[in-house]
Amino acid sequence: MHDAVTEAKRHLRTEVRARLSTLPDPVRQRASAAVRTRLLASETFLRGGPLLGFVALPDEIDVLPALQIAATSGREVLLPRWNPKSQDYEPAVAPVAERLRPGPFGVLEPPPDAPVRWIDRLDLILVPGVAFDRTGRRLGRGKGFFDRLLARATGARRWGIAFDQQIVDEVPTAAHDVNVHLLVTPELWLPLIDCGKS
Repeated sequence: MHDAVTEAKRHLRTEVRARLSTLPDPVRQRASAAVRTRLLASETFLRGGPLLGFVALPDEIDVLPALQIAATSGREVLLPRWNPKSQDYEPAVAPVAERLRPGPFGVLEPPPDAPVRWIDRLDLILVPGVAFDRTGRRLGRGKGFFDRLLARATGARRWGIAFDQQIVDEVPTAAHDVNVHLLVTPELWLPLIDCGKS
């Protein structure tokens, strides 16, 4: 069964990445701007406890400008930073964008002197992924890093951030996979009541 799920995930990753690869840069930029507009219209995004965001890879929605606005409005904004001792990601305070540096996987992250915050104190997490479905199931990149982080942040709202092309009929899941509570795309603001918080 596990092998069947793994194979189904591999196939879906290939399919969605192929779909995303056809999007021209101007379309990607407009999609990111639309998602940022949705986020900035939400009091839940702008106000509250520590917010963990992410720095987008080329095939992800760019939320960094919205995170910077949330930070200037007084919210504590964090980004994942690789911890070589634990071999996992931890939430570190996000400095100004100019101080972000490439981590071991090429993703920009806070510098070593940025303070770490307890995962169980997180209030909201913006969650990237390869694909999502309308029940809140998420397909990650296959390393499990974000799933492990999400599993430890038991009190946080989890908002999936995606292009509309990443929404699929069904995401295959295993026991360790973690659902999101809300989906945000250029066309969707979809609370998922079955997942709890929105």
